[in-house]
Amino acid sequence: MIINQSLMRKSIILFLSLLAFSFGSGQASLKSDFDKAVKLLKAQDYQNAEKGFSEVLSKTTDKGLKKYCLIYRAFSYNGLGYYAKAIADLDKAIELDSSDVASYVDRGKVKAYIDDLEGAKQDFLHVLGKDSISEQGGASLFYLGKIAYQQGEFEKSIKYCDKYLLMDRNDPEVYFNRGAAKDMIMDPAGSIKDYDMAIQLDSTYAEAYANRGVAKINLQGKKGNIQLTKEQAADACADLRKAKQLGDNTVDDMIFVHCGNK
Repeated sequence: MIINQSLMRKSIILFLSLLAFSFGSGQASLKSDFDKAVKLLKAQDYQNAEKGFSEVLSKTTDKGLKKYCLIYRAFSYNGLGYYAKAIADLDKAIELDSSDVASYVDRGKVKAYIDDLEGAKQDFLHVLGKDSISEQGGASLFYLGKIAYQQGEFEKSIKYCDKYLLMDRNDPEVYFNRGAAKDMIMDPAGSIKDYDMAIQLDSTYAEAYANRGVAKINLQGKKGNIQLTKEQAADACADLRKAKQLGDNTVDDMIFVHCGNK
């Protein structure tokens, strides 16, 4: 049995990533209004930020400025929980500049957040078809790994994590995600190695301790040890108690069953 931990500690939602924009001579008068809206967005005043970007959109004729206003207004809608409106604005931004793969990633994140996993998958696959080695390619691999897991395609999830880790070997969350997928294909030894890496990179990763503890119990079960002795359960119980210490209360039942009197 595997503890049902969240596969991703980061929210699958838009992350604020504001880009520089150069104003043309004909749009310089809108710079103050645009900058003010950006500051409101950074301050998480989403309602007034949305109003600010909408006001600039109503005045500008510049294609580039329209694109950025739509993207940032989508971020504002996202903060307000208006996900359909966020997607609609990102649709329009993509229509204005279909070469900007970052907008596909942003749209994919929102779609995934509202459980449109197939729609999100298409956006992330589109990005990989254009650019598989940039930051946007890495983000697409990350989320495709999550989606594959959620759809029960655990082997595919592992492969996406493998590809991501060729780009960045220092992301504890991806090791955790791959470990969780390995758990689901009954590979506790493999999952333990991934949880080891996640904990090595983040010693406060409660979920990794919890899942590693359960994986260690499962590994003993694969060896035929159903009723564990104190010695056999020691490593697993240490992990479970560490997870509890770090605030993960989902391990209570496992501690009671396997560690209570040991």
